[in-house]
Amino acid sequence: MVHLGRWSGGHGMTGRTLAVDVGGILYYDEPFDLAWLQGVWELAQADNPALTMDSFLHAMRNFYQDRAPGTPPPSLFPPNGTKSWQRIRERWTSLIQPIPGAVDALSDLAREYQVCIVANQPPECLAALRVLGIEQRVQLVALDSLVGYAKPDPRLFKWALDRLGWKPEHTTVVGDRTDHDAAPALALGCSVAIINLDSGWSAPAGVDPEIVTTYRELKARRGHTTEGSTGYWAIAALGDLADVLLAIGCKERSPQPSQEVRP
Repeated sequence: MVHLGRWSGGHGMTGRTLAVDVGGILYYDEPFDLAWLQGVWELAQADNPALTMDSFLHAMRNFYQDRAPGTPPPSLFPPNGTKSWQRIRERWTSLIQPIPGAVDALSDLAREYQVCIVANQPPECLAALRVLGIEQRVQLVALDSLVGYAKPDPRLFKWALDRLGWKPEHTTVVGDRTDHDAAPALALGCSVAIINLDSGWSAPAGVDPEIVTTYRELKARRGHTTEGSTGYWAIAALGDLADVLLAIGCKERSPQPSQEVRP
């Protein structure tokens, strides 16, 4: 099922070029988060053997609740958060959990459209995309860690479009957050498809079950970011994007788009 999320008009929509996110679109973010949290717990507990799991989980809840959209995360048990993150970066490719069907869907799309990657990811994402067979199928990989602009700053999208010579009105951005993806892309004049996936990830080996349980509770409470912009297409998986592109083509021929597009 594909439906138009609160379309407000005002943006021409075409699907000739695609700018695709990575986390939550091609592979799950959650395994990296959980492995990082386990590392923070182990380092913090080594520094302070009196630290209890209950105290750590309380700090963990505060950490996620205090993260305002679009702002850098606060520190968790500094400097252990930084140390653990560096270790996760060293393990990046071993922690990848591809979203079922996403890589094949991107490959199919790349045969019909020009595609680039625009994502907030560490440099190690390049190796991950290579392992998944994605790097060679796209025209450009624009990562915030390498470009110097991070979403929701629209300059990351603009940098990629300028580099490729793509026009915003001919580009569809595919992401999983309306604040980081839809809002800046729509501001540039792009069309947007937002993917809301069901939870299909698994916790990496060695992560304490209490950390996993608390993390799942926090994820369920936060849910997907659905506020902050209008005019985006909501889809269930990357494989459904072909239906959105078909609907976009229909909209170009008609000023009244259908509210739902069924495969």
